Amino acid sequence: MSKSKNNPVIFSTVWDSDYWMSSNGMYCGFNMPEALPSTKNGESEFSHRLPPYNKRKFYLADEYPAVPKNWVPSEGRKTSYFVPVEENQGMWLDFNKNCEHKYEVAIVVSVQGVNPITGMPCMDAGLEQYIDTCPKHKISFGPNRYCEKCGYKWPKQNYISTTGTPHGNLWLDGFRTAEGVVRQYILTMDKIKGVAANILKEERVFAVGISFFLSNNPKPVRQQTVYTRGIVSMSYNGPIYAQPDFNSTVAPTLAPTTTSSSKTWNSTGVRYCEISDNNFKANIFSTSALPPAPLEAVGAASESLEETSIRLSNISNDPNLTITTHHTINVKKVEIGAGANVEQMIHDDPNTLDFWRKEPESLILINYALEKDCERILKVGKISLEGHKESFLKDIPVGN
Repeated sequence: MSKSKNNPVIFSTVWDSDYWMSSNGMYCGFNMPEALPSTKNGESEFSHRLPPYNKRKFYLADEYPAVPKNWVPSEGRKTSYFVPVEENQGMWLDFNKNCEHKYEVAIVVSVQGVNPITGMPCMDAGLEQYIDTCPKHKISFGPNRYCEKCGYKWPKQNYISTTGTPHGNLWLDGFRTAEGVVRQYILTMDKIKGVAANILKEERVFAVGISFFLSNNPKPVRQQTVYTRGIVSMSYNGPIYAQPDFNSTVAPTLAPTTTSSSKTWNSTGVRYCEISDNNFKANIFSTSALPPAPLEAVGAASESLEETSIRLSNISNDPNLTITTHHTINVKKVEIGAGANVEQMIHDDPNTLDFWRKEPESLILINYALEKDCERILKVGKISLEGHKESFLKDIPVGN
């Protein structure tokens, strides 16, 4: 695992609670093993066995106000996360926890907007099967789904599923190239090596989207053979500066006064501040007795816009609150390329599309950024999304 000289990486064991991203009962784990070599000792290219685990810790994007503004927030059945990565490393996605679900599960993956099984654009993911006709040229297949115009054989479908995949093998290590072979996902700063950069050009995104579909009926109980791979490795765990709770029931107020180095906010509760269009803006934190206040411009900015962070580590309940405010973090763009050959089957689903529900059960969105950029986001601070511990009883007298 590489380390930056100017930004030492903090490693710790990644437990299941920090590994399995979830949304509405569906799961995904993110691994970042070493990139596999395409050749060995100058010999011709060969295929590798599956790379080992190197579990990466995830962070819920909505809890960190310094994340880039173009990172899509969680909404409904869609949950947005981010994961620290390093360039020139490999990547693979683990879906095996979904094998425990009482329904069968089908999974459509979008890597920067490209389906890694078909190479087709995948902005609005749905389950597709290719039985008779090439979806790209709309002509009949030859034998074994061979398209003469494409010059290759197509997979049966654009997804992986628990119905066709042996129990314990529900993972995806790269871009499918042929039956039983994928090319390892590689994290790279080289735009020309990015698969989506070549297919989608500027229409690509810098995230991995995963849509989960359930079968119409529960799956039958059956004996399973479990397959495993590698050992658990170590991963990044940057420092977090937590925002304290505000318990005041007094309406929040803002009265900015300019000093030589910062703005001083006289407030009973400020969640965070930011600079936008040369104006200070404050997101006012309100308690359960008050509705959330919107972002409001509260003064002209005099500070430089060069620094890109929102500093929350000094927040306290002191009404004479001083906060240094800046932009959200801008992160470097990391492409996902196709590396060495890996022996991995994309198993055919034995069912027709009628077997599955038409609408996804949930969607997990994985934003990724270099470790040094994620460290800056984490240092800015974290807001609480836990809500009141008493739930709907929060405004009612309780206890004896």
